[in-house]
Amino acid sequence: MNNVCYAFDIDGVIVDVTERLRVALEVSGGVKNRKFWDTFFDPDLIIRLDKPRSIGIELVRDRARKGCIIIITGRPRRLKDVSMEEFIKFIGVRPKAIFMRSNRDYRPSYIVKVELVEKALRLNYEIIELHDDDEKVLRSVKNTFPNIRLVHHLNNTYVIL
Repeated sequence: MNNVCYAFDIDGVIVDVTERLRVALEVSGGVKNRKFWDTFFDPDLIIRLDKPRSIGIELVRDRARKGCIIIITGRPRRLKDVSMEEFIKFIGVRPKAIFMRSNRDYRPSYIVKVELVEKALRLNYEIIELHDDDEKVLRSVKNTFPNIRLVHHLNNTYVIL
């Protein structure tokens, strides 16, 4: 039995990471190196600095009335608890499932997220729509899964591709 689902990224879709990104870049000297990622994925900074993105939250709530909600995020698994806490705090409901990268997986999101979508599909989550803020991710998903509707989030708006 399939579950019709809507998949959402967290960072840049449900939450505004502007401040966390600024701090991570400041700490790393403007370079996206290991120090940057350690800072960007610091659970204390996530809780303190992330702000809700109203358009992403509205879309999650709308889609939750139509099917199940799953999360497909580039965050490492070690952030599962803080990610669920943040999602529930901003949305008010628990997602059906969360798919995350391995803790030591530093590959680009456009590779990792295609694998996470594949995993969700293997587990019978029928993803009909994917929301993400990374255009490379959306292009990769489109090339692999052309039937999934793609929604590109940018700043305070979104575009259905």
